Amino acid sequence: MAELLLFHHAQGQTPGFLAFADELRAAGITVHTPDLYDGKTFASLEEGVNHAREVGFGTILERGEQALQTCLPGSSTQASPSA
Repeated sequence: MAELLLFHHAQGQTPGFLAFADELRAAGITVHTPDLYDGKTFASLEEGVNHAREVGFGTILERGEQALQTCLPGSSTQASPSA
């Protein structure tokens, strides 16, 4: 079966995000959902982006890379081309 590392959006691990992860799990996919915001969620996109700015986008990226290595050891990130 497939295994997926699913990162939350700028508002954090909202109920909708978690419900989506559960739908994928119900379809038989192993889903990892690391929390890059340490439990914080935000009501608006603006609040979430401001939080990411305060924490630092580099820190958020490092947390994501650490989650990748923890959840899917041996995996690597690939940069996608800019649109």
